[in-house]
Amino acid sequence: LVTAEKRCVAIFNSRPDFIEALRVALEVGGFSTNSAHLADIQDGTLDLVAFVACHQPQLIVYDLPRPYERHWNFLKLLKETQSLKAATWVLTTTDKKALEAAVGASGVVEIIFGEPYGVADVVEAVTKAFPTHAKG
Repeated sequence: LVTAEKRCVAIFNSRPDFIEALRVALEVGGFSTNSAHLADIQDGTLDLVAFVACHQPQLIVYDLPRPYERHWNFLKLLKETQSLKAATWVLTTTDKKALEAAVGASGVVEIIFGEPYGVADVVEAVTKAFPTHAKG
């Protein structure tokens, strides 16, 4: 079944190599993608409100790097941003046990980049989590 609905995913990550690999895999899977580096979001270089208004992602793949406490707190602020509240989030990290110990996060997809299954695991999580109908 082919749908005319655009399936837009935003990728927020600190590793350009992972962003590119995930972008290619998601686009092969039928998603449109836009990406941003976490540092550009956090330091205000990227106008996140304008980015979201322009691209209107329905799902956001957000990586939680170290230091976990700082990135977890920033993520909580982002999720309260009005324009991002309706989005579905897939959270990734490279050390799930350390993240859970630091902030009590659960439901995070662990990725091991450099291994083929890292990107595939995230694509699978995006496919499962993607909203089946538009919110709003």
